[in-house]
Amino acid sequence: MDIIKRNFFRILQNTVFGMSEEIEPMSKYKWNVLAKLAETHGLGEYFADRADIHVVGGLQNLPDAGFSRMQNLLLNSRLKKIRKTEPFSEDSSIETLNFLDIIVQTTQTILTNGLHFANIVRIGDYLRKDGDKIDFIKLEKWLSRLQLAKIAQLEASMLIQTLGFELDEIPFITSVTPQAYDMAIEALDAPIVIKQDEWQFHNSGIFVSNNSKAMRKTFRNYKKYFFYAPVEVASCCVHRFENSISTIEE
Repeated sequence: MDIIKRNFFRILQNTVFGMSEEIEPMSKYKWNVLAKLAETHGLGEYFADRADIHVVGGLQNLPDAGFSRMQNLLLNSRLKKIRKTEPFSEDSSIETLNFLDIIVQTTQTILTNGLHFANIVRIGDYLRKDGDKIDFIKLEKWLSRLQLAKIAQLEASMLIQTLGFELDEIPFITSVTPQAYDMAIEALDAPIVIKQDEWQFHNSGIFVSNNSKAMRKTFRNYKKYFFYAPVEVASCCVHRFENSISTIEE
């Protein structure tokens, strides 16, 4: 891991999670590179004071996780049922429900737009602040029912392997996903940014065309995470294709 990545993780450990990791000195050029990298991952504000350039982005800029949804119709109906019934159960845990929403949102962001560390950091931030209020037994059952257990373990493993978390801080997983570290580093080396309108098909005369580069990028992203959430990945792919086709002018 090079110095830019080391400082990326250490500054997040210090500013978000209250640790005291040593920050290595760098040239102003490298600080600017790091700040732009952090902005790409939605975390620019934590690095702005060390750079000469204006960068934005922080956890408060993330959308409300309660509005997240799953693309698979069956799994999304299960998610809706959980949200509807949990507040009225005898052992209701709103903190657990909120944490489930954060995992669902993180997963949707990863599958649709690529891995952005703001979402991974948000998982860690919620665990550190409200982890003692989460019913992890209930959470495990929900993740299994939504077929998100493997990808949730991947997301949590990134916290352990890059941001200094311990396995016992994350009771809903029993082991660390070995591939998590390499996937996290790859997201810094070659961040994938997939915009919603990149996939749209266009009708030019008698021909229909789209952004083939964006399509290849999207399918590489789907392939990377297929093992961890196969049903949801397949549904995301179908949904994006149908949504793009619907934009073709008659």
